[in-house]
Amino acid sequence: MSRILVSIFLLLMALAWPLTSASAAIDPSPNLVPRDSPFEPKIAALMLEADRNIKAGKVNDGLRILNLAQNLAPNNPYVIARFAMALSQFGDPKGALDRLRRAQRMGAPDEVVLGPILDAMLTMGQNQNVLDLFPDPGPSKQNYTAGIVLRARAAALQVLGDAAGANAALKRSLAILKDYDGLMTAGRIELMQGKYDSAETQADEALKLKPGSIDATILKAQLALQKRQFPRARQIVEKLAADNPNSLSALFMRIKVNLATDRADRAEADIDRILKEAPTMQFARYYKSIVMARHNDAKGAWDLASTLPKEFVQTDPGAALNVATMAVAAGYMDSAAALLNVVVYRFPYLMDARLLLADLRLRQNSPQHAANVMQLVVDSQDPRAMIIFARIALAKKDPVTARKFIQRTLETGGGEELRALDKALALKSIEDYLARNPNDKLARKQQALLLLGFGELSRAKTLYEQLVRDDPKDALALNNLAWLVVQEDPRRALGLAQSAVKENPALANYLDTLGTMQLNRSDFQGAVVSLQRAHDLAPDNADFAYHLALALEASGATAQSQALLQVLVKRGGFGDLEAAKNLLASKLKIAQETQGKR
Repeated sequence: MSRILVSIFLLLMALAWPLTSASAAIDPSPNLVPRDSPFEPKIAALMLEADRNIKAGKVNDGLRILNLAQNLAPNNPYVIARFAMALSQFGDPKGALDRLRRAQRMGAPDEVVLGPILDAMLTMGQNQNVLDLFPDPGPSKQNYTAGIVLRARAAALQVLGDAAGANAALKRSLAILKDYDGLMTAGRIELMQGKYDSAETQADEALKLKPGSIDATILKAQLALQKRQFPRARQIVEKLAADNPNSLSALFMRIKVNLATDRADRAEADIDRILKEAPTMQFARYYKSIVMARHNDAKGAWDLASTLPKEFVQTDPGAALNVATMAVAAGYMDSAAALLNVVVYRFPYLMDARLLLADLRLRQNSPQHAANVMQLVVDSQDPRAMIIFARIALAKKDPVTARKFIQRTLETGGGEELRALDKALALKSIEDYLARNPNDKLARKQQALLLLGFGELSRAKTLYEQLVRDDPKDALALNNLAWLVVQEDPRRALGLAQSAVKENPALANYLDTLGTMQLNRSDFQGAVVSLQRAHDLAPDNADFAYHLALALEASGATAQSQALLQVLVKRGGFGDLEAAKNLLASKLKIAQETQGKR
């Protein structure tokens, strides 16, 4: 049995971040042995032992045993195909594709190898190759091969930006093979197209056919993330991991959800558990680098990510974008550009990668290269793209064209993106726009953010005062004004922060502001309550955690404060690290002195 789906690992596990690619997933334990071609008893025993190890989470042992079986039966295409499927599942699609093609030449039927071959090609980003080498079978073909090819073509077309073509191919495929795998493929493509309710229906139908399916449950968790239903996503993956304690895919999905919901420390525990058993596993090493980046260890993250095989990184756009971002943070611009060039070529409609590559080219003083990168999206209404075009024009000494793109950015509500421009130009541009459009409230709010971001605090305060007068329930204006007035009027700052939280009680940033203002007013118990809520909502935010430690210390909960400080100092990588170290050191010194007097 084989199937065309979206890769569990390379796509659903990429952090970043939203699903942006289509590929295939392989059943880790398919029945590959036809009745007229049984395995030799010794080989059959090895195959069963390998499957037991893989299901128990002992991937390296399972792969080693499958490799042994392949070496002992070099002329058995079914053994070769089984080993290839395991390689594809655990991060080596290239090695898998080579072996699958060999198994095909040795006589393995399409029912065994066609799906996995297409899977490996799509996983490697060979979307155009799939379309070229496996043409549309035509309406007269209604067999298994036609259904699988149409399914793969749908995945490839979706990645290449042809949603209509993908939908048409998928509809025809489902008319031939409306099975579990077809429903899952449809659900994943609809997820990529933002059709979340329809994708949910496909996942539910798939679960009816395979109750308890890990893949379908993962799809539901991914949908919960995309809908920003974070508690539901966490609930789904916790149950999935509990029900399937030896499933790597379940564990990786829990890692993904924890990372996506600012719980990197919890994700790291799962990652370290996997690395203890399989220290060379690429997926686990990739996620470890993500956690290191989250902890602001740019060099460590890049040092680890740069050891991953390029085939692994380049085949998934989300992973490639994350690794490229690590390279940029660590100062390796050429490495980032080389990686992004591949991603932009393979996934031409992935805007984030294109924007990052263009930004790199501009930072390297290569405006023409940046223009070449952006040519495909010259008519984009994305404000980020328009600001890139403005920067390109400025680098080419063409202020007229630059002003045109800046104007378009402001007209489409993207004024915040002007922060990428020179301070004087950005502020002058939005001032001129507002002079012509004085009733544009959104642009006025964006002007306040730009003033704040550029350090024009007095002007920002004046504007935020006006925004609060115009709309006393503007939570962002209330929150930002609290910080701007705290030095001159701490009591008012507290009231503003309370009003912001009243308007949006579920935003961690506002709760952190309130807790800090309460701490400033010596309301230590109130500060602990507010900052604990902020920490619970964003446990991966070290600044919030440090503010909570300060409040705990001030309230007399010194043991809790010390425990939190120890975690923060061990983690590192945040703005108040030195202050946290000093506070922890003083606490430990006092504790030692107190103990010494006993």
